[in-house]
Amino acid sequence: MKPPILLAILLSAELVCASPTEITPLPAPTTPVANQSRTTLKHRKRPLFYSATPSAVPNIIALNQQLPVGVKNASVRSQNVPISPVERKVYTVTGDLWRVKMEDNDDEYHLEISARGASRTANRIVAEIPPDPAYAATRRQLLSMLPGNYIFQPKTSRDFKQSIPIRVTGYAFFDGHHWSSKSLRGNKHGTRFTATLWEIHPVWKVEPAH
Repeated sequence: MKPPILLAILLSAELVCASPTEITPLPAPTTPVANQSRTTLKHRKRPLFYSATPSAVPNIIALNQQLPVGVKNASVRSQNVPISPVERKVYTVTGDLWRVKMEDNDDEYHLEISARGASRTANRIVAEIPPDPAYAATRRQLLSMLPGNYIFQPKTSRDFKQSIPIRVTGYAFFDGHHWSSKSLRGNKHGTRFTATLWEIHPVWKVEPAH
């Protein structure tokens, strides 16, 4: 039998190293990939060579002032090609992670991120990681940064009392599926703290921010 002190040390080490895992295999999304809104853009591959623009959450929210041309037209909002020059850009955004959810409609990780040092009720943006094999390492990296020891599966969500400093890299994306002419907030696009339909999506790199 291990001495009590050694056992306590081992248990503490296990708790420190614990992090969530992902259900295997992933269940089929409730909305098939082919039927997902703007699916071609959502599943873009990481470019072989790219130059990322360093940014912060308020800068992404400020893209609300650069709405795509014709965005009030539903056919524009469903296009599978970039509907704005912004959607061709790669951004690296630094902020505080407050919430993670695996969506059941597409199995994507849905991250809500505020500005660094902001309160948990501050404005947030959404960043999403697809379930495609090319993003498996990105998903594992995200989970390694989260506290707790549980399994992520569709509809699983976690809201954090203490934010997690994070840096994400990916394409800018306008989630026109959630468009409302009355407001760019919410609209079944995350919590009420989500302040824009501009996302970082797909995200292919996540890392701790300092």
